[in-house]
Amino acid sequence: MSSAHRLLSPFASCQALTFSLLLLGCRSETAPELTRLHLAATPDEAALGASALVRRGYLGHDWWGCARDGAALRLLHPDSAPLRAWTILCVARSGGDALAQADAMLSERPGDPWALFARAGALIDHPERGAEGVLAAREALAAMPGHPDAVWQLGRGLVLHGSHAEIAAFFAEQPQPALADVLALELAHASSARDSSEQRVFDLAARTRAADPRCVDAEFLPAQWLLQRRRPAEAAPFLARALELSPHAPALHAELWHALQQTPGLTASEQRAAIDADVVLLLQSRGDDPSALEAAANVYRDMSPETHDRLVADLLARFPASPAASSVRHARLTALAYAHDERHKQNAPDLAQDAHLRRALDEFLAGPPPSSRQLADAYRFRYTLVRDDPDATPAALLAAVQEWAPHEQLYLFVLGPAAADLAERTPYAAEAEAIARACIERAETLMTRARTRAKDAADLAHSSAFYLAPAYEALGAVLLAQRRHPEAREALEKAYSLTRDRPDLFVKLAALAEAEGRIGDAEKFLIEGSAVWRGHEVCDRALRALYVRRYGSERGYERHREQLAAGIREQRRQQVLATAIAEPGPLPPFALPKLGGGELRSDALLGRVAVINLWSTSCRPCVAEMPALQQLADAFAGSRDVVVTTINLDDAADHLPAWLRERDLRLEVALGGRYAMDNNYTTLPMTLFVDRSGAVVFTKDAATEQLVEEFTWRIEALRDSRPGG
Repeated sequence: MSSAHRLLSPFASCQALTFSLLLLGCRSETAPELTRLHLAATPDEAALGASALVRRGYLGHDWWGCARDGAALRLLHPDSAPLRAWTILCVARSGGDALAQADAMLSERPGDPWALFARAGALIDHPERGAEGVLAAREALAAMPGHPDAVWQLGRGLVLHGSHAEIAAFFAEQPQPALADVLALELAHASSARDSSEQRVFDLAARTRAADPRCVDAEFLPAQWLLQRRRPAEAAPFLARALELSPHAPALHAELWHALQQTPGLTASEQRAAIDADVVLLLQSRGDDPSALEAAANVYRDMSPETHDRLVADLLARFPASPAASSVRHARLTALAYAHDERHKQNAPDLAQDAHLRRALDEFLAGPPPSSRQLADAYRFRYTLVRDDPDATPAALLAAVQEWAPHEQLYLFVLGPAAADLAERTPYAAEAEAIARACIERAETLMTRARTRAKDAADLAHSSAFYLAPAYEALGAVLLAQRRHPEAREALEKAYSLTRDRPDLFVKLAALAEAEGRIGDAEKFLIEGSAVWRGHEVCDRALRALYVRRYGSERGYERHREQLAAGIREQRRQQVLATAIAEPGPLPPFALPKLGGGELRSDALLGRVAVINLWSTSCRPCVAEMPALQQLADAFAGSRDVVVTTINLDDAADHLPAWLRERDLRLEVALGGRYAMDNNYTTLPMTLFVDRSGAVVFTKDAATEQLVEEFTWRIEALRDSRPGG
């Protein structure tokens, strides 16, 4: 037995022999295929074979390889429109300027169906113009009606950019049995949906495999689905088959490395040896592929920093203008900017490190053009340096915001507050208002897509709270700074109607109320805001300052605050209880190992009110609310009809006992990462409130500032209700 095979012994029940043979050597399919092309009977057959080869490389996730092969084959077949079109699609997926190539093809061949096909593919993968690709794909299909490639491309455009209704209609319209590539699209759509069942994913994979045994996605997508649910041993045979079909694709190898890192039973040295072996194989065949170097560097980031640095240096030296190099430089910038933010939060400035970040930003912006997202991030990082500099002038702050604003299309929840800060700290209120209104326009654009893809009203409400609420809050703050109170009230009330989870919004509502002489309303807003996450810190500071402005000192403040809180407590309780699920469903059953031994079973909770908190040590809000959760558990420790328990989602549990001891946490902990993924519990922290009959009546996503109080209200409501009622 080979050493690589021994290292993969946990996969013994999952076709380990095939898997380990892949680690020992990937067979090359490209060279034999090229040989067969040269032996083709006619030039037309050779051109068709060349196009098919590039197409298969694309569908096999070997995008750099198929772009390279396509460019070489076009020298032999310069008039082959399908070959040129599929090569352009490969360029799009490998990060090249595919749209320029597609436009050139269309200019040379006006109205040519394959030129339309190429342009649609380039648009679908464009970082900013993806939605246009759907219209272009429809045009291409109209020019080549019924052509399998054109049908596939329209489906791909819809899966990436269309509405749920459009996607469902597309798949419903396909003839039966459907084309393998279309089935693979349906599989991709199902495997990415949070509510897809395991049976649906694997049924689609089987149908796709039956329609085309060489379809890589029939193997790769189920593997991804399983890995997302922390089931690496089950993912192994799918990855083995995918790598047999497309042995040189960096994306497939990266998923293999991810599986090895997740596999229980492998020691760190065993993981390292297996990954080393496979990285060598990939770089032997794709050492000139920047994306392969980037993938290899990423897997070594924590496992072997020196190897990571060597691969990054190689990538930057050999391919400085590649998208992979930009991604590496962007990752470095992000790490520096994150460190700056942490220092700022801790009030521990480091001028030398800030100067280092500033130089890195200048070099990044002066270097090869990055992606639009990376460019926006770089200007955002530069803005934060100016914002946090106590010596920055108002003009410098204005310049930093205006430099950043045109590029920011997504992180409007950061750009909006920057506009508000500009209005409050500088005389540039008009400029700040223009940026805030631009945020609203961009948020509405994002909501147009969100409305078509939202699964239900709750999903749409979440998108509105994420995109629109911060934009309207920013506009309200800017108008408030200009003392345009009626307009400010309209904007802030709009934000308040969209979300009640932003403490800074309550501060701005209170500031408006105080400016209008409504002191009682101002205090109520701040008390209400103090109950949301981070609200106690943000809103209590504002409430205390308001009290000092009214009474000249803090004397008597604590008593005053408690009286205010008592007055609004019943209103808050009713708001919390109003979040009960209209039609409660059963708690998904589980039998999970407990930290320290034993098992936690869902059926053992029947007859009691259960509070189940899902958490991870990597989730900061989870960690922050754990002491309060311990207080809740202590408060009900003597109750026979209430149980407070937790499910931890960390990949490994070895560190948990010491981690809990350090924080004096004695909570019951079950280990259930797979359980959470299988049941789409993906927001952390998440708390389930289960009645005596086993129905989930309340859920609380995200952390809670007043945890003991609000969780107790839910518990008491379930205690008072009839079983199942």
